[in-house]
Amino acid sequence: MPRLTFLRGNELVNVAGESHYQEALQALTGTDGTTEIRVEVEAVLLPEPANPHDPNAVMVQIDAHLVGDLPRADAVAYAPMIGAVEARSRTAACEAMIAGRGGEASALGVFLRLPKPGDEAETPAPRGAF
Repeated sequence: MPRLTFLRGNELVNVAGESHYQEALQALTGTDGTTEIRVEVEAVLLPEPANPHDPNAVMVQIDAHLVGDLPRADAVAYAPMIGAVEARSRTAACEAMIAGRGGEASALGVFLRLPKPGDEAETPAPRGAF
């Protein structure tokens, strides 16, 4: 288990590409598609400098499941903050929420709660709710 540093703030960032990871999101939430869901979780932010499509890419994982990426502009904006965490041999994490409706026509999304880019807002351990 990596040593996590939690980035705390009130900016909501919608994860990109969740439509490709609906199976993982359904497994994480245990949803059956009959009701709307809102599940509070913790997400890990991992830079992907070897990504052939975008060297600034930042993948978002929940319980070791890939669930999407930071949108391109957000990946660039948050790179200094995430890099500062990694420079201390830690992994950036944040509060997150999986929300929507699951099932066959799944439409689950992932929303991150982060500080504003450039803010110093991190803690070494989780606390509080989404």
